[in-house]
Parts: sequence; structure tokens; C-alpha cells
Amino acid sequence: MELVMRSLLSFIASILMTILVTEALADRIFFSLFVGIPAGILTFIATFVFLGLKKDMQNEKPDK
Repeated sequence: MELVMRSLLSFIASILMTILVTEALADRIFFSLFVGIPAGILTFIATFVFLGLKKDMQNEKPDK
């Protein structure tokens, strides 16, 4: 279930980033979608890794 949630959150973040980058560069670059798609893919990877590391850090127990 956690994997599905991480994937879903990463997918939503990637879609938002793709739209934001594409719209921000629409006036300057004709093919702004070609910049927005890689930005969305990088966002997906970064978010997925970050959430995985965060989960791993929460699962570690401090030594006493």
C-alpha cells in the first residue's frame, strides 16, 4: 500500500511540474512541452526517492 501511495504522490507531483514548466516557458520556447516532460520525469524520480528515504528514516529505531 505504501508503494502505491508513493507512486501516486510522485505521479501527481510530476504532472503538476510538467504543466507548470510547460506553461511558464510557453511564451519563450515553441516546443515548451519538450522541456516540461523531462522536468516532470525528474520530479517523479526525486519525489519517489525522497518519500522512500523518509519512510526508511522513520523505520529506523535509535540506539539506546
